[in-house]
Amino acid sequence: MKREARTYRKWSLLIILMMIVSFISPGLVEADGFRDVSPAYKESVNYLTAKKYTNGISPTLFGTGEPITRGSAAVILANALELPMRPSETGAFSDVPARAEQAIAALKEAGIVRGKNDTYFGFADSIKRGEMALMMSHGEAYALEGEPSNVSFRDVNSRYLDAVAGLVSSGITRGKSDTHFGTDDLLKRGEFAVLVYRAEMDKLTKSMPKSYSQFADKLNSGNVKAVKLIGDSITAGAGGDGFSIPPNGRVILQDGKSTYREASYTADTWANRFRSYIASPEYGQIEFFNAGISGKTAQWLLTRKDQLISSEEDVVFVMLGTNDRIDSSLDQYEQTIRTLLSEVEKRSELMIVMAPPPSTNTIANYQFAPESINNVLKRISDENGYVFISHFDALNAYLAQHPDKSYEDLMETRSPHPTSAGYAVMWEAIQEKLQLK
Repeated sequence: MKREARTYRKWSLLIILMMIVSFISPGLVEADGFRDVSPAYKESVNYLTAKKYTNGISPTLFGTGEPITRGSAAVILANALELPMRPSETGAFSDVPARAEQAIAALKEAGIVRGKNDTYFGFADSIKRGEMALMMSHGEAYALEGEPSNVSFRDVNSRYLDAVAGLVSSGITRGKSDTHFGTDDLLKRGEFAVLVYRAEMDKLTKSMPKSYSQFADKLNSGNVKAVKLIGDSITAGAGGDGFSIPPNGRVILQDGKSTYREASYTADTWANRFRSYIASPEYGQIEFFNAGISGKTAQWLLTRKDQLISSEEDVVFVMLGTNDRIDSSLDQYEQTIRTLLSEVEKRSELMIVMAPPPSTNTIANYQFAPESINNVLKRISDENGYVFISHFDALNAYLAQHPDKSYEDLMETRSPHPTSAGYAVMWEAIQEKLQLK
């Protein structure tokens, strides 16, 4: 009986321990990331922490809503700018801890920061939005420039005017309202992460080629035999005048009971403008196949890659991501699109990656924004040397250059589809980037 009692107690303890572990496990999983980072900040925080520009304030908290100090902001900025850091025998500022001396000395040497006085940096002081603007727009930092006369904020004086103009013009930030920048407002850690990430993406954009000659060279030498477009409804041409999918159109894919067909050749879309362009006799006979399928995602196409992409493609354009925002996280999308693009590159003579245009986020319960798709595809293309065209950037640039035009002129408001005018801007961007003019 005693042995049975001891056995019973052992099993009871084991069951209790298992129950405790089952309650603890979710917390252990959460400890792998930050609990206070919402989707609005996740992309930026992930980028900064992956690059080791910064850490959280604890293993489970980034401190998204906490004010950021001058010291923390300076260290993050020095790391992001990859400034040369050299050990110094004595620190210039008495309030800067040893762990941050090199970073702040590097910023000071570059002229990006100064102390509150000759010996006091204000390391633990909270930083204001105006101070941030001066640091980030500096010529030795992100060198952000803009037209001061376009700044209409009432709380921006002459000291901050050029810096704020640079931030706004580059799309790094907007004011708290149309008339209030928040110059003296304290900056939070999450806000600063977003600003640095956007500045990093702006720097990346400026470093990428203005145009690419590979396709034009291949086309002009008569070496383009086939062009295939891989994408969703924006590739197919939904939203363009005259768009339809003929019941007898060319079959793209037979998937179970579903048959997907090519969109009409006569609709006013970027794809059909492209089709007409390469139909010129001077380029020879080129097969043009618009394999855009409405409503589909990168994940859907990846699982059907062997049906959509042969082992010996010629030129393939890929534009996906709009529909992935509904069911995938940004991390999942990035992993999927990386794999898909790698497969397409292996199977084609030339691959051209395109980011979709800036559709509104209010159409559906999207998990991430078009800007995030643009950033992901831009980073992937830069890392792998892919030819890249951003329709997100192109349409935004067009609107900035044509104040008489509005978003509604280029994009439908109840769908993520461009209008014919929007498709025209997309085609202009393709011609410019691929040197087809």
